[in-house]
Amino acid sequence: MITIKRPYIGKFISILYRMAQAFFDKHFETFGVGSGRFSYLLYLYRQEGVSQDVMAKHFYVDKATTARAMAKLEELGYIRREEDPVDRRAYLVYLTAKGRDLEPKIRAVLKEWALLLTEDLSPEERDVSYQLLKRMAEKAGIAKEQQSYGQRIM
Repeated sequence: MITIKRPYIGKFISILYRMAQAFFDKHFETFGVGSGRFSYLLYLYRQEGVSQDVMAKHFYVDKATTARAMAKLEELGYIRREEDPVDRRAYLVYLTAKGRDLEPKIRAVLKEWALLLTEDLSPEERDVSYQLLKRMAEKAGIAKEQQSYGQRIM
């Protein structure tokens, strides 16, 4: 039986991640948002009034990373944080008018990036690509939640 050697998938994921970060940093620099913060705004466009902890869990990042991002977004005037009346240690996050006004600009940049990556793909290939990437991301999230990274190696 002939086995076909596959390249390391992490190489391609890493390249896409680094190129995306550079692309977003370039396009968002005028807003001060940066590649590490616009995702929080996208989350808030779908659901406001959530805690920083909820967002940290959603993005699989630590609470400190989310707190720093929220502090910067608040400083820029895109969000406001209010003490959670149920848990006074937590903050609920809301968009400001300035933050809402940024949504079409963020979505345009995301659309441009997606078109750049998929312009040579057929509609069917595009759909399959999105489905496969979504499944891989979900699988990685489940593995992280279950703390099962590396258990298959040894």
